[in-house]
Amino acid sequence: MAILPKALILLQLAVVCIQLSGVLAQTVPDRCWCLNTLKKRVSKEDVEEFSIFPQRARCNNIEIILTLKPANTTTTTEKIQRCLSPETKQGINLHNCWQRKNTNSTRSTVKMSECF
Repeated sequence: MAILPKALILLQLAVVCIQLSGVLAQTVPDRCWCLNTLKKRVSKEDVEEFSIFPQRARCNNIEIILTLKPANTTTTTEKIQRCLSPETKQGINLHNCWQRKNTNSTRSTVKMSECF
């Protein structure tokens, strides 16, 4: 009879671990998203919005991801994303803007029009 309570405790522990692993998998990316970054300036007219991701457990880099406005074609509405080096002058300016707009750490994306 003593085996049943131990089995229930192990089952509950397994359920909690599975639930926590699902939460962590959603919030912590496996690696850096930006493997290559742009070192040159991107025209602000071409950028719709940008996201900044601070250093994380599995990525030691600050990542700036630009979402470019769609090209003037009627065949595709796919948005193109490019990584910008945070060490460029534009990257520093965008990071400063993001910090001003993201005072309560709830936003990851900022519209380019909010900065300039």
